[in-house]
Amino acid sequence: MTRQDEKLRLQRRLQSQAIDHAARNRWQEAVDVNLQLIEIGEDTDTLNRLGKAYFELNRLEDARDYYQRALKLTPNNPIARKNLERIEELLARSGSIPVKTNRQLVDLRLFITETGKTAITQLIDVTRSPSLGAVVTGEKVELRLEGRHVVVIDTDGNMIGRVEPKLAQRLAELMSGGNRYIAAIAQIHGTKVRVLIREIYQDPSQRGRVSFPGSLSDGAMRGYPSGVAFDDYGDDMLEDDDTSDDREEVEEEAFGGEEEELGLDDIEQDIGEDDDMNEE
Repeated sequence: MTRQDEKLRLQRRLQSQAIDHAARNRWQEAVDVNLQLIEIGEDTDTLNRLGKAYFELNRLEDARDYYQRALKLTPNNPIARKNLERIEELLARSGSIPVKTNRQLVDLRLFITETGKTAITQLIDVTRSPSLGAVVTGEKVELRLEGRHVVVIDTDGNMIGRVEPKLAQRLAELMSGGNRYIAAIAQIHGTKVRVLIREIYQDPSQRGRVSFPGSLSDGAMRGYPSGVAFDDYGDDMLEDDDTSDDREEVEEEAFGGEEEELGLDDIEQDIGEDDDMNEE
């Protein structure tokens, strides 16, 4: 085995360790491993991972430095650019973010296994706050019924936003009928927050009702090519061939277009006149 082969093998092993530490919220260990990777050779992916790990440790200045280094190396990298903007805003406002000890990160591929059971939607009534600043892509959130509304709550009990009224109406009916759902943050940029929702249990009384018919479900599944894995570092999506160009393309397209996002016509057709509820 050549020295170059040994180097590549070490890099792959450390990359695997770094991703595993992040998946387990072991952020200091993630920092340590990624710093070892930097010693082997500086690259945009590792710099972004360090930025993410330092962000989770509430070391915003360090996170900013590594995202800046990533942009210097790859000026058009959308992951570094968006996260750097977010950190600059947080530093300007408060200088720190709340530390989350109960955060759960999930593999977003869990949400796209069956057509009709998964949807993606953009939240409304999202307000800038320190708690919002601590929310990350892939974070598990809770759907909570409040009258006719469905609110999205983080693991610390902070409200992130509300589900759009027509989809909330549908979810409220199905949840009140016994269905259960899980949800996770699919994308966050400022107050633009998209959430993936998946049915995990269908009550017998709801048998025959598809949770998310038509384009509502298709919009969630479109853009997730086979072989895509969530790397637990935030907005980054990794392709099997691990090239920057492919990652950026997936990151930009993973969540579909606006016209596919809600599928409200399909929802209205399924609700029916007898099930309509007057909006407040």
